[in-house]
Amino acid sequence: MNKNKYVFIGLVITTLISALDTNIMQTASPTIVNQLGGLELFSWIFVVYMLVSTITVPLYGKLSDMYGRKKLLMIAVALFTVGSILCGLANSMVMLIIFRGIQGLGAGGMIPLSMIIVGDLFTIEKRGKIQAVFSAIWAISSIIGPILGSFFVEAMTWRWIFFINIPIGIATILFLIPYKEAAAYKKTYIDYKGFFLFGISITLLLLSTSLSNPFWYVISGVIGFILFVLVERKEQHPFLPVTLFKNKGLLSTNLFMLIYCLSFYGTSNFIPLYLQESSQMSIYKSGLILLSIALGWSFGSTPAGKWIIRFGYKVLFMIGSIVTTVSGLILYLFIQDLSYIGLFIILTIQGFCFGLLFALGTIASQEFAESNIKGMSTSLQIFLRNIGTSVGVTIMGVIINHGVTLAIGMKNVFLYALILSFITIFLSFRIPEKTSPVGETALLK
Repeated sequence: MNKNKYVFIGLVITTLISALDTNIMQTASPTIVNQLGGLELFSWIFVVYMLVSTITVPLYGKLSDMYGRKKLLMIAVALFTVGSILCGLANSMVMLIIFRGIQGLGAGGMIPLSMIIVGDLFTIEKRGKIQAVFSAIWAISSIIGPILGSFFVEAMTWRWIFFINIPIGIATILFLIPYKEAAAYKKTYIDYKGFFLFGISITLLLLSTSLSNPFWYVISGVIGFILFVLVERKEQHPFLPVTLFKNKGLLSTNLFMLIYCLSFYGTSNFIPLYLQESSQMSIYKSGLILLSIALGWSFGSTPAGKWIIRFGYKVLFMIGSIVTTVSGLILYLFIQDLSYIGLFIILTIQGFCFGLLFALGTIASQEFAESNIKGMSTSLQIFLRNIGTSVGVTIMGVIINHGVTLAIGMKNVFLYALILSFITIFLSFRIPEKTSPVGETALLK
């Protein structure tokens, strides 16, 4: 077994603990609240983790371009593991929330840095298959996570949902040790002032998605973001490099993925609820429908690398966005008439598009970028996906809550997603066909 395989195992484990944490927490959280109290603080267990893990993603990308991926990933895993230990030892809700922040500080680097290392080590053809493996891990975790959560709560104690991360975190670091980075990294100036303004602005905007009275948070976040742009225009070495926005390939791909995550990507969150309420379906059967997306995702992401070489980026982005839109139109028109099997097939098709486009987006963010900003470019796209998904799901939740019935609310959600999906079709025409030589990407038509 060569060293790359050891590294790959380490990256798989990193993805596994990230995926399991999300799914286990959802199952165990009611028990945690019963034992620690602080029901009014319940949502902050998730909000703090989400905030910290989201706003630190671009910083990890920036630092990885300066100090290398391996060191940063090992630090991120160590932070996550230490945070897990502290969470397991927490004896109050306030302590748990603080320690979840430490966990999130590590989680913010684990997935982006894993994707960056994959881009460094493997060819375009292999990256699609590797992303299919990572997608399968998330799918499996969505099934075994709640089971593990229930087991720890009932057979042991909720604290083991955190302590289980200790051996996994140690194993991850051990598998990463053999990895020798070939690239030379150049230490440059870090614009912490820009990162602070950026982080505060995004935090306020994300908080607005979790609070009942978001108006002033939105206003403050927008003002902060405008201030960030004004300050960064005068900065010689801005936190977000100018080349990220002058490069046509990166700009068009990132904008596409942001809007795409705002649209149909978040609708799957509400499908089980719709089936339970409208068809009186069991929790198990309604949740099982989401396996369709995982199945389609694997088939879509696996051949993505080979298809890029054969067809180029633009054609694949166009096909993926058009098929998503057509399947979304079917959902909008016929959601109330579709059988379980029919819905499963439609969601499998959408899952195929998700897998294909997410693989394309990740590879494009690496191949369109100059080598010295590849880490920042990859992490920025992952950050934009997270923002798009969070905001999109929040908007959908509001739309459903304002529907006269759940069925009408769901239909309105599909209409919202459908409108945005037409924008993604338009944006797909702006994406370059092929990766250009370094320094010439911005000239592509």
